[in-house]
Amino acid sequence: ENLPPQCTAMMLAMLFQQYAGYVEARLVPGKAGIAFVEFDDTFQAQQAKDSLQNFKITPTHLMKINFAKQ
Repeated sequence: ENLPPQCTAMMLAMLFQQYAGYVEARLVPGKAGIAFVEFDDTFQAQQAKDSLQNFKITPTHLMKINFAKQ
């Protein structure tokens, strides 16, 4: 959440692919500022979430990372 309008799936992939288990990043059409990032398992996703929570993707946009509702 809280992604800037200029954010792309490739930008997110560059951030998240450094973490083990990264599968893909995709923006949600029609939902500005929201994307899904998929990992092989919850443990790997948690490591990325912990590391990138509140990451300044721009000087005014801090990423908010949550697990998708199952």
